[in-house]
Amino acid sequence: MKLAVLGARGLLGGAVARRARLAGHQVRAVVRPGRDSPAFPMGIEVVAGDLSSQASVLEAVRGMEVVVHAATVPYPEWPRFVPLFADNALAAAEAAGATLVFPGNVYVYGRPRSRFVAEDHPQEPHTVKGRIRLGVERKFLQAHQDGRVDLVLPRYPDVYGPGAIHADFRPVFEGALANKPCRWPLNADALHEFILNDDAAEAMLKLIGTPAAHGRAVHVPGPRAIVSRDFIRLVYAAAGSGEPIVRVFGRGMYRLVGLFFSLERAAYEMAYLFDDPILLDGTLYRSLTGSPHPSTPYEVGVPRTLDWFRTHRAIA
Repeated sequence: MKLAVLGARGLLGGAVARRARLAGHQVRAVVRPGRDSPAFPMGIEVVAGDLSSQASVLEAVRGMEVVVHAATVPYPEWPRFVPLFADNALAAAEAAGATLVFPGNVYVYGRPRSRFVAEDHPQEPHTVKGRIRLGVERKFLQAHQDGRVDLVLPRYPDVYGPGAIHADFRPVFEGALANKPCRWPLNADALHEFILNDDAAEAMLKLIGTPAAHGRAVHVPGPRAIVSRDFIRLVYAAAGSGEPIVRVFGRGMYRLVGLFFSLERAAYEMAYLFDDPILLDGTLYRSLTGSPHPSTPYEVGVPRTLDWFRTHRAIA
């Protein structure tokens, strides 16, 4: 399989490129022009591509059989760039006659109506970013139905792992390595769900090879729901630190900090997921693929992530 990864420098895109190459596929990592690229495994072709330019994306994926659109931008840039990048990825995949793969998230559902959320849960996003993602997914699904592209749409919880640290989780890893208190959004005693980036990538490759999974969203859960404070404890234990002191970053603080910083202002609307979490049901994945979803335990994935962060925190 010839596979191009848009956003190959990112947490998920990088994992997809690595796992695909390890599986013997021909991989092209598409990265932003003018930026340093991470060290990719031997055999991965690295090309520059400007995702805001349709011509650039078309050229970057020429000759590929699969196009993985894993590129991300900071929250404040979503309204401008997420729809644009999606349109260009769709046009490029269509021009190449390639399967389009789009990693989904839980933003499209809004607030959960059930403890575990299946693929038929109502899509009622109450946030700007949720509506943006839903618009992109509907455009891709319509393109699949119209026969313009073949679509694969895995849906993940929060992704973590070696390669990058999300801004919400970075204070935990920094606090653990310094043996100092850490910050957590809204509620450290609520359940949350995470998936290791390598597991997310492995599941994606499995779904690409499962024709019955194409043209629909398929949930890929983490190993289990976990109380956020227990996840934090695992990070501190892996660092050899003591019991963590967790300072909850509440709604009032979000609003205050958001007056001065655009990232926190844009992140505030998604903070509800830390006290009203969406936990994914993986029944459909098992039914379609005939196998359980990859589920590296947190007790394994967290130390692996911390080891990476320890040596990369200056650039994470």
